[in-house]
Amino acid sequence: MKRSDANARAEVSVYMRELPDYRREAANPQAYAETLEYAVWLRRRTIECVSEDQPLAAEDLAFVGSIGQQRVRHGFSLHTARRVLALHTNLMLREFYDAAEGQDVQELLHLLSWFGTQGTPGAAAYLQAYIDAEHLRLSVAARVRTLTQLLLTGDATAPSLARSLGVDVHDHYLVVIVRMPSQLFGRADATHDDLVASVFKNHLALLSWQQPNELLVLVPHDGSVSLSPMSLSPMASDGDRLMSLVREIVERVARPCAVGTAAGAANALNKAVELARRVAHVAPVEATPRTLSGVADVFVELGAAQLPEVDHWLREIARRLANGPDLVVTLDAYYRADMNRLATAAALHIHPRTLDYRLQRVYNLVNVDPGSVRGVRILSTTVARVLAGAWTQAQALVPPAPAFRVPPDFGPATTGVPY
Repeated sequence: MKRSDANARAEVSVYMRELPDYRREAANPQAYAETLEYAVWLRRRTIECVSEDQPLAAEDLAFVGSIGQQRVRHGFSLHTARRVLALHTNLMLREFYDAAEGQDVQELLHLLSWFGTQGTPGAAAYLQAYIDAEHLRLSVAARVRTLTQLLLTGDATAPSLARSLGVDVHDHYLVVIVRMPSQLFGRADATHDDLVASVFKNHLALLSWQQPNELLVLVPHDGSVSLSPMSLSPMASDGDRLMSLVREIVERVARPCAVGTAAGAANALNKAVELARRVAHVAPVEATPRTLSGVADVFVELGAAQLPEVDHWLREIARRLANGPDLVVTLDAYYRADMNRLATAAALHIHPRTLDYRLQRVYNLVNVDPGSVRGVRILSTTVARVLAGAWTQAQALVPPAPAFRVPPDFGPATTGVPY
């Protein structure tokens, strides 16, 4: 009790040295005096409670919370609010040891036991009040973006912000990466926030721009493991709602996009984000999304993208297919229809004989039958890489660079495609 004033002044000095917000605050004599007064009160109240072996009262926690709210009004950052708790805890532990003079073990343990028990609700009251006050100052879009980032980092304050938005925090999420081949806006300004706020209002999905041309979406997931990434839950309608959400995003950005998905636990979302991002980079770029690609949809393309030699070989096939007419579009429709001639012709609005001509044209150009097992493997991968924008048109049409010989698994030398 005798050292409480001196210890409080020492603590405020540490804050001023370590935290710019407190240095700025200390420039105002009244603000400095209030900070010092709170530090003294906290120590004396701690001593009183320990002496009486009583917990912090409700009015004590409310007062601690009011200090957290005051820090928001004075412009303190969340980093400062968290850091000051760590500094305060460290300083109090040192003061406990000094007060016991390193000899009275029982008294020291008593102090530590009380502080360990009551420090948690005290810190929670301070931080919760800070966060609640801070959230009231933020727009819906800003809160949605902030909550998304808190979930990605596993921040313990995420549930509080979620409650302010009227949503729950879940154990598992489906991460959706919407990739735009070109930047959407010149600046990450109100236009981005309008999209975030609108989609959140309509779907209660959490969104955050990771880059000017990449939007991340978090959708609650049931945590089940499925061979099909589109089996999002036992209810088929959930997949429909997700597709509706993605199509709304693509419609609002008004340009073709690629979509990659990956599911993950809430405490390990960064891994799911990285996987979804890799999927999005090989997924087809579509003006109206027809597929929400997962690993099971593009595992071949992911492998091909990792090997420059294979990627070059597929690019040469794409270069030959560019001689047309409309061979890439035709092959895409052909494989989407499970190689059903009539369904493919209907989707393309052409006569089945015209389709046969185009498929024969493919065979003549690359010496691979589109309807064979080898054709499905080679040509469907090539088409997927083209639709993902892996190569620009100029790249696809340039003369081939010196090539390598692909192992026999990729096709015999008689295919006519230079290896």
